[in-house]
Amino acid sequence: MIRLALVSLLALTVPAFAQEDLKIDQTKIYVSDAKACGVIEDKGIDAFMDLDFLALDFSKGIQSMEFHCNFFDVKSRKGSTHLFIDAICELPGEIYPDILAVTPYSETEIQVASSADIMWAMNFEPEEAESADAIVPTGTTIYTRCDNLSEITVD
Repeated sequence: MIRLALVSLLALTVPAFAQEDLKIDQTKIYVSDAKACGVIEDKGIDAFMDLDFLALDFSKGIQSMEFHCNFFDVKSRKGSTHLFIDAICELPGEIYPDILAVTPYSETEIQVASSADIMWAMNFEPEEAESADAIVPTGTTIYTRCDNLSEITVD
């Protein structure tokens, strides 16, 4: 019994090595399809003609061929890896406010949850909704960081 108490006490005194928190590099472009990083580098804005993807730039917002969200406020909090974003989004013929929650997903990926997308997904019938086996919740998109890009070039 004394040995168990000593081992327990020793375990409490050994410093814990915490895993370093993942960080979001807000200076880079993130894309919903990792192949888009190379296509953007080669073709600039014309990449949207060749590949269906979303591009996220923290200074501007999210854009694709027929969709864009302008970011108005990107908030962070000391000690948190999460970001809170107020946005106004547009589709052809529609405009709506959105709130985005952004968190690191891996060393090179972020997870973006859209309040509007989550609400729209709740209106689908279960057979229309994504599979329950999906890793990423409905209304959430995984974006991959393009380490080779800090802006989308316009030719």
